[in-house]
Amino acid sequence: MRELDYVGKGVTRVDARDKVVGKTKYAGDIRLSNMCFGSILFSRYPRARVVKIDSSEAEMIKGVRAVITHKDIKGNNLYGYNIHHHPVLVPEGGEARFLGDSIAFVVAETSQIADEAIKTIRVIYEPLKPICSPQEAMADGAPLIHQDFEGNICAKREFIYGDVEKGFQACDVIVEQTYRTQLQEHAFLETEAGVAFLDDKGTVHIYSALQSPYIVVEDISYALGIPKNKIHIRGTPVGGAFGGKSDTTMQVHLATMAYVSQCPVSLVFSREESFLFHPKRHPYEIKMKVGARRTGKILAMEGEAIADAGPYSGRTPEVLRLTVMSLPGPYRIPNAKISGTAYYTNNMESGAMRGFGAPQAAIARECVFDKLAGEINMDPLELRRHNFLKERDPMMNPYLQKGPISLQALSSKISAMMRKPTIPSHRNRRIGRGFCFDMPVFDVSAFPELGKAGVGIAVEMFSDGSVCVFAGGVELGQGVTTVLAQMAAEELGVPIALVAVELSDTRTCPRAGRTSASRLTYVLGNALLLATDKIRSTILKRAEGQLGISHKDLFLRGGKISQKGNPQKWIEIAEVATMCSDEGLNLREEAWYKHPEDRAVYGHTFIGTAAEVEVDVTNGHVRILKLVNVHDTGKVINPKMAKGQLFGGAVQALGYALIEDMVVEDGYLKTPSFAEYPIPTSMDLPKEMVAESIETSHETGPYGAKGIGEHACNTTTPAILNAIFDATGVEPTHLPVLPEHIMAAYEK
Repeated sequence: MRELDYVGKGVTRVDARDKVVGKTKYAGDIRLSNMCFGSILFSRYPRARVVKIDSSEAEMIKGVRAVITHKDIKGNNLYGYNIHHHPVLVPEGGEARFLGDSIAFVVAETSQIADEAIKTIRVIYEPLKPICSPQEAMADGAPLIHQDFEGNICAKREFIYGDVEKGFQACDVIVEQTYRTQLQEHAFLETEAGVAFLDDKGTVHIYSALQSPYIVVEDISYALGIPKNKIHIRGTPVGGAFGGKSDTTMQVHLATMAYVSQCPVSLVFSREESFLFHPKRHPYEIKMKVGARRTGKILAMEGEAIADAGPYSGRTPEVLRLTVMSLPGPYRIPNAKISGTAYYTNNMESGAMRGFGAPQAAIARECVFDKLAGEINMDPLELRRHNFLKERDPMMNPYLQKGPISLQALSSKISAMMRKPTIPSHRNRRIGRGFCFDMPVFDVSAFPELGKAGVGIAVEMFSDGSVCVFAGGVELGQGVTTVLAQMAAEELGVPIALVAVELSDTRTCPRAGRTSASRLTYVLGNALLLATDKIRSTILKRAEGQLGISHKDLFLRGGKISQKGNPQKWIEIAEVATMCSDEGLNLREEAWYKHPEDRAVYGHTFIGTAAEVEVDVTNGHVRILKLVNVHDTGKVINPKMAKGQLFGGAVQALGYALIEDMVVEDGYLKTPSFAEYPIPTSMDLPKEMVAESIETSHETGPYGAKGIGEHACNTTTPAILNAIFDATGVEPTHLPVLPEHIMAAYEK
């Protein structure tokens, strides 16, 4: 195979300079002629019936262009990713189900007028007792948050393999523990924002920060009763998302404002509004039971996961499915019974967040494994190695592909990096080490539901040899723009500077589903290879006539078409592209990629993490000395960006383990801003942080690539928790692990 020019190289991000110098325009920076500003009145109560809405005072304020209530919406007034049961505006007689439900909108000439007018709207509520936990939701006689969902059950999932009862009967040792995780906020830099306007043909245009442009079209059409061909979504550069902009966020609200007021409207959430409004990482209670022989061979696992869905379905059914299927992890467990149930509550809404239910599963599994290792007096790393999946083992989960197993290679690399333990810096400090391995998934466009089956892409070469790629994915900061530019430049033999990438425009870009599930490199990369193959064929066949050399003996590289084995015989790609343009030969190709397996399936890979911590037993302070993440990335398309993904995921997971806690009491948010909800800063980073990849090629991945974006989130938290356990003997069972928790347990 020839040396690649761009793929596998640490190419500088194509969007880096504009972002660094402040040239990139985000949604909140957009200004339109005669633009007005929107504001939202949110519910005062976590659960209440809306009796009456009086907006007369707001309507009289100078500069107010429209006050909008449910009466102004001609469509269904409902939206939602999985089930359309989230009201755009709660109607009179309807029920507000959490503090993020919207009651009324104001559109005004300035944001100050809009915010002041919102305060004058009078709402009469009938407060109702909120359901504040899954335990309350499942109690006999509990009121139903949605009348169609008996027992307040949002979703149920079950996974059974082998005979778990017989498995436990054969065990020498059985351990049990319950683990509880908290709400986690995405904490993206850019809050929800966008602009919307109507054109003279009645089309509503929405420019906004989002993750799923075509899903937003579906929601707006259903909620407002607008034909889909009259809705245009254009994604703007996104200042972070991590799953928090995966569902329709405020786009349907923004479209309503523009459609009803007939004005161009800007809507930008404050940080407090953002915290209140968008879904968080699901809180879980996971009961684990694991049994093994004294040799370390695990024979049986039982897990029960209870999730708080919040008031609406959203991504909960999918998240719950991934939690349940992830609990066994990358291990040979011959007998397993895993169940999961998610309940509706009146707490904050739960939904997609980096890892998508797998981090919670990894915490429960990997922590109970360390408990098991202690019971049988076995090194925790050796326990894992003893139970790793092997090449010929059957896949326990029907949703996973078969593929090469790289766990031993990962563990060997981690062991080499963690050879010499650190000496404690003080006699009151204890050193501990923890490990975690996981089998994270990435979507391969095979699920025949919710727009995930298949993706499209368009590629055009212009007469000067420059190239444009059109794709429905979204640049969230993960680097997909650069990855597609690298692949296009590689396949068409042009300098990367001549490749432009246009993303997330429903008028110009083929449908590509959602930007989530660590999927875009795999799915859009495969679609791009199909499209560029057609263009390359056209170019080479036209060059054949010009050079008198068979197209089979020609190749594209460095802006030239050259003869194999005789690079002195060449012609400029631009010259041939001009010929094709003049002669009417097509150099714009669309391609559609759908995974070849005719079943619902995820791709998977492997990741291992090791953490070394120092715990001060006089105050419970945890200092992370070393954090190592090693990921099987398949072919690494861009090593610099891959390392950045692993670092970023690890820091987010560090916050999940030790710092972040979104507190909700009686349905009210007690941590409404960064003043109350701290996240990791540079002062919290490990003293030494390592991120490496190994390359085990994926059979159907572009160049052999796999997904990577979310995966360090899965394994970093459990590794830190296990390191604390190793250092102190204190078993972390509740997140986040704060100094006072360690002290209270240590003193016992």
